[in-house]
Amino acid sequence: MLIIRRLRCECCNRIHHELPSEIVPYKRYSSEAIEKSICGTNDEACEFCTIRSWKIWFYLLEEYFEATLEAIKILYINYTELQNEISLLQPLKKRKNKSDGWLKRLVRIIVNSNRWVHTRSAFS
Repeated sequence: MLIIRRLRCECCNRIHHELPSEIVPYKRYSSEAIEKSICGTNDEACEFCTIRSWKIWFYLLEEYFEATLEAIKILYINYTELQNEISLLQPLKKRKNKSDGWLKRLVRIIVNSNRWVHTRSAFS
């Protein structure tokens, strides 16, 4: 069972959810399983269509992720995860077929900077 903390911001008075680093928003599998599937080294028991949809999802958003990381690097020059010049997506781009936690770091940075693309719709 996961307990997700809800925090109210004193500045904007909005409620924010603190997600564990293993979670990718709106996905049902762990970040490690999704990362391995994208890199092609997954041995998880999941359907081929699920793996294919993860790959499509990532490749459609890859440019957005790169641009967002560049924007965060410019806005927050002292951001500890982005101090080096190497992209967090570089292991994937080089097709090393290894999983080293890059998706977990990518999700944490983008979600914490409030730049995650929402896929939900609100109905009234």
